This record gives sequence, structure tokens and C-alpha cells, in this order.
Amino acid sequence: MKKLVFILLLTVTSVFSQENSKTLTIVGEAGKQVEIENYFLTISLKQIVADGYQQLEPKSLSEVEQLYADKLKAIGVDFSKFSKNTLYQLYSSYSQVNDVSYYNYSTSSEEEMIKIIGQKMNGLTITQVEAIAKEKTNTELVALTQTAIEDAKKKAQKIAENLNTKLGDIIKIEDSSNKMQYINMYKPQEVQKQFVTVTFKLEQ
Repeated sequence: MKKLVFILLLTVTSVFSQENSKTLTIVGEAGKQVEIENYFLTISLKQIVADGYQQLEPKSLSEVEQLYADKLKAIGVDFSKFSKNTLYQLYSSYSQVNDVSYYNYSTSSEEEMIKIIGQKMNGLTITQVEAIAKEKTNTELVALTQTAIEDAKKKAQKIAENLNTKLGDIIKIEDSSNKMQYINMYKPQEVQKQFVTVTFKLEQ
């Protein structure tokens, strides 16, 4: 029975000790430039049905594909490097009446992507264009985290001075950043923020 009471007293003492300790939690931030690693394109090539009103001559899907391959060849792009997107075709097939094929293409060259998108012809539709961000390395992430911690420390120091207390050691760091980055399509050159939550001990 005495042993049980002793353990209980130790537990209560520990709880009171934690409650009496004063801490200060601050969010620090670091600016990061996100780089584009490559560009991703999805297109559809569709059979052309005769249309007297628009003066369109009928062309099979294979003929449309050959015309597009010729247009790409003229700008130095090899159509054989486009990969067929069968899954997208299966997903969209219920709404398609004419023969259609979907293709994906990826390039790290912005200039090349602009040239490809500039090609216009009947039977061709640009379905999607996406910029893929380059992942941050561990070294880059650590550097950003350290910058954010220093920013939090400066803020915490000012607050501690206003509270007439002394800023103690860091007792907790919460960093939810990861290697995956995203591109703001409306502001691709925008400097983004990385946030780190830092908890400091306050001393008298």
C-alpha cells in the first residue's frame, strides 16, 4: 500500500512540474524559391468527320496522327517519344463518338513546350499542361528549417524581453515540410514560405 502511494505522489509531482514550466511557442518562416523540373502535356487526337459547313474533309485517326507527327517533325520534336495514355482514353471513352487517342509528353525545356503548344490543327486538342516542381534535397530542407528556426528565435527573443523574462532553450520543433513542392501556376516565380513551429522555455 505504501508503494502505491509513493508512485502516486511521484506522478502528481511530475504533472505539477510540467504545468508550472513556462513556454513560448513561435512560428518561424523561411522564403524558398521553387524551381520547375519539367513540363507535362496531355493531348487528344481525334478522327475528323466530314463537315460541309466548316469545309472539313474526313480523316481517319491514323491520318490525323501522321499529320501531327509531321508538324512536330518540322519543329524538331519526335512524335514517337509521346506515350499513349490508355487509362485516360478508357476514362473518356463513354463520351466519345469518334475514334480518339490520348498522348502524354514530358520535357524539361520551356521553349520546346511552347513550340509544341503552338501547333494547331483540326483533330488536335490540348487537354492539359502542367509544370512539375523540382523536389528539395535533404540538405536544402535542413537549411530552410534552420533559417526558419532562427527567425522564430528572433521573434521569441523580442517577446521575452517585453515580458521581462529570459528566453531559454528550445524544447520542441515541429516541421511539417517535405521534399515535394508545388508550382503556383498563376505566380510561378513567387517566393513561397516554409514554416516551422518552435517552442522555447522561458526562464526567470
